Amino acid sequence: MNNFLFNQKALFENLSLLLLRLFIGGTFLGYGISKIQKFESFYLPWFTDKLGIPFPELSLSLVIFFQIVGGVAIILGLFTRVFTIPLFLIMLVAMLTVNIHNGFNTAPNFGYEINLAYMSILFILFSYNSGKFSLENILFKRD
Repeated sequence: MNNFLFNQKALFENLSLLLLRLFIGGTFLGYGISKIQKFESFYLPWFTDKLGIPFPELSLSLVIFFQIVGGVAIILGLFTRVFTIPLFLIMLVAMLTVNIHNGFNTAPNFGYEINLAYMSILFILFSYNSGKFSLENILFKRD
């Protein structure tokens, strides 16, 4: 029995990629939906007043687009590498503009540890792609 488990490296690697995709894709999808729900009342004023991000409506709309479309694509395992890049950059900007001031780990506020965790997952998915259990693998016969 032990040999069976230890000889399943490819299976566990692909299951790990699937779990990472489901987690990070679902997380970004949730963040994007919450930004749509509070676009005018919270996020747009926050982007404008607190963060001073240039072109706040366009910037926020792009963030929402990549969080929702990228989140769904990553969950499905479709164009995973393509969507990890803008999501990584969004997390980098969020870390440098919002979370860095909270320190590394400051519950109940997010510190920049959450950004580093998300960026690490995105880097793994960029490095290894979506794995066998993905739409990309079915359509393009890729790993």
